Amino acid sequence: MKPRNLKEKHIVELNGRLRPLTAPQKNWALNSTIRHYGYRLKSGMCTCMKCGHEWLETRDGMCLCPECGTMVKIKDTKERVIRDKSYFNVITTMEGYQVIRMFLMIVEMRKGMKAKPAYLEIGSYWIDNEGKTTVVGLQRTLGRYIDSFAFGSPLEIRRDNDAFQHISDEWVYPRIKVTDIIKRNGFKSSCHHIHPVTMFQELLTNPKAETLMKANEIELLRYLCHSPFNSDDVDFYWKSIKIALRNGYKIDDVPMWFDYIKMLEQMGGDIKSPLLIAPKDLQTAHDIYVAKVNRRHRKEQQEKERQQAIEDKARFEELKSRYFGMAMTDGEIEIHSIDSIDAYYEIGQRNKICCGSAKYFLKENTLTLTAYLGNKQIATIEISLDDYSIIQCRAFANGICEYTEQIAGIINANKKMIAERKRA
Repeated sequence: MKPRNLKEKHIVELNGRLRPLTAPQKNWALNSTIRHYGYRLKSGMCTCMKCGHEWLETRDGMCLCPECGTMVKIKDTKERVIRDKSYFNVITTMEGYQVIRMFLMIVEMRKGMKAKPAYLEIGSYWIDNEGKTTVVGLQRTLGRYIDSFAFGSPLEIRRDNDAFQHISDEWVYPRIKVTDIIKRNGFKSSCHHIHPVTMFQELLTNPKAETLMKANEIELLRYLCHSPFNSDDVDFYWKSIKIALRNGYKIDDVPMWFDYIKMLEQMGGDIKSPLLIAPKDLQTAHDIYVAKVNRRHRKEQQEKERQQAIEDKARFEELKSRYFGMAMTDGEIEIHSIDSIDAYYEIGQRNKICCGSAKYFLKENTLTLTAYLGNKQIATIEISLDDYSIIQCRAFANGICEYTEQIAGIINANKKMIAERKRA
């Protein structure tokens, strides 16, 4: 992509003036960013795949190469070649810009030979004093993998993407150079496993990040930099954080502390009280408020269910009270109305059907009845109040009732009575 303005043209020009990787940087990348192996044969002769040295080794696991001093993992194999790669970053400055340079190291290690890695610059982030970023990098090609770069393309202005963001959060060369403003805002010598681009942007634009860095509250700073939602939490509860810090309280488990503060606020606690926001045992205090919130939730749920039951009962009586006490029989089978909501649930539970849980008692144009043969309930019937036909007639566990035709005959014989109740 061609530079679109003077700033981008200047950054491209500066990028061309960046120095190549130094020998210490290359050695650090080779020693620290990939795993090293010692390939051992059955005879016990082991070869360091980094320097090519051979020695007799009987130990398993990790050991030091006696020649180059590298910690290697012993692997019993006849293989002779390892191919590996890693991404790493070098953080430096250029004419007031904070620069995060991204590199790819590719290594092919052959048995008996010294490793000769190759290094390729993938791109760089340029952050100005206002925290705005510009990306210079290789062209991305279609593909789901991080390595989907056109390696022959020039380093040009590119749109930021997930690949650059991921690579810039990989290994960081420990000798970090930062701008005077970032140094003034509290940065010392380490990124503390925080995404470098995000951390520098926050230090340049967010006074809260500066305060946390200078107070050495790294866990809180890491939480703030993790996501915009976390940053919102820090903004909202900043007064509580300052009170806790002024009282010498060390927040070790930051996510748990924020959960605790939110529950404390939810329960009406004073989130500006040092005694409450700085508990001696955070885990215990957290668990206590989890129990309190759960109890209140259960109470609210019970109250909600009680109010719903009152509303259901009023609606049920409005719809069905005219049918209460209704009974019909042919001398063998007796059919009765269901006269309470509790009875719907009891019948549903006893017969493993859903007349209660599905709230048949609130259906406007149907009526639910029960049929008995002697003292035994043989069916639960739903009829239409439009034409008094049977919609469904269920035996135990939604089975087919063998008396359906006989029940239909009883209902047909009593249509007039049901219609009179409907008009009442």
